[in-house]
Amino acid sequence: MATASMALGLVVAPMGWVLMLAATVTPRWREFSGRPDFPQDVFFSDGLWESCMEMVSVPGRQCHALLQETAMAWPLQVLRALTIISLLTGVLSYPLAHAGVRWWTNHPTPGLTGTAGLLLVLSGTMYICATSYMAYRVLENMASAQTPARDKFQLGTCLYLGWSGGVAEILAGICLAINFQKEDSSPGPPAIPYELAVERGCFKHRFDGVGWWEEDTQTSTAFPGPCLSWALFSHLGNNFPS
Repeated sequence: MATASMALGLVVAPMGWVLMLAATVTPRWREFSGRPDFPQDVFFSDGLWESCMEMVSVPGRQCHALLQETAMAWPLQVLRALTIISLLTGVLSYPLAHAGVRWWTNHPTPGLTGTAGLLLVLSGTMYICATSYMAYRVLENMASAQTPARDKFQLGTCLYLGWSGGVAEILAGICLAINFQKEDSSPGPPAIPYELAVERGCFKHRFDGVGWWEEDTQTSTAFPGPCLSWALFSHLGNNFPS
């Protein structure tokens, strides 16, 4: 039967993935409003694939692809790869988690569920690394005295979306991964108990898995000297009767 942590992980995982997808496709990884040498109502924003400009007084925005030299720079290529791999890992982990939870039966598969959880943790971690690196570059440019004032962009909205989505994916992954070694605790058919039969003196002591039973093996009450024998049919430990 699915546990509460499994259900929580399956609910939170798609929420985090949607946030990461929105952060990836929206061109607001860095923003600039009130840019010098431009009208105050002009708003600039850059993403992983596009650079946009919009005016407050005019609805809509104008976007164009990033400059070739910017798009081919290795930091941006790494960020694109991390975000895409993170999204693909997340979307593949979700059906794997459902296959492990097995809603249609009362016997989930902890191995599949735990594996899906680890993949979700990896997905969220990769996306947080991507957004954190972009935030580092933006803050570095803002603090640098060599950066012109017109190029000092600020942290964009998509960075916060990416951080939120990454944390949600990690949380969902942890909820699923903790079931990795959890066995099904539902009651099943009782196991066949070990049977231990011991003859001590003139009495036979038998353990049937529930308790000890004593049987008199002789009709007389002779001293248990000549009839002392042991017969051990299966090992049960050291719980012999005193």
